[in-house]
Amino acid sequence: MSENLYKTIAFCTDFSDNADEAFIAAKDLAWRYGATLHIVHVLVTFSTAPIREIYVPLEMDVHFVERATEGAKAAIEERYVSQLREKQPYEIHILSGYPATEIVRFAQDRAVDLLVMGSQGLTGIAHVLFGSTADRVVRKASCSVLTVRLKKKD
Repeated sequence: MSENLYKTIAFCTDFSDNADEAFIAAKDLAWRYGATLHIVHVLVTFSTAPIREIYVPLEMDVHFVERATEGAKAAIEERYVSQLREKQPYEIHILSGYPATEIVRFAQDRAVDLLVMGSQGLTGIAHVLFGSTADRVVRKASCSVLTVRLKKKD
């Protein structure tokens, strides 16, 4: 029999309820397979979006990016890391750019075996303009992608 199927699992979050649901699957799979869990969040910068012509690119000052990065790390620690089992290996990654592109690049650069993410994140006009990040990742990623649906409340 071969070694563990998954050695490196990346969980991608936009901090939505659907992402929280996907985290439950990601942490469980990582624990069961003895995989390192990479917790990934992408700070969206519209200047890198494929339809950037619609937006006036804004130059973000360094302090804004630093504060956003620190805020995302703190949210990951509180929301996700606090739920991991003792000694469960994990790493936090805060990326910047267009989410689908950065997630696919991250998975390739880190030789990720499995990406886990919510099936729905963006809503409203953002979804109309950009489409689903999960859909784009599923189409472009070179590894397997598990998309998790939000459970319907009874």
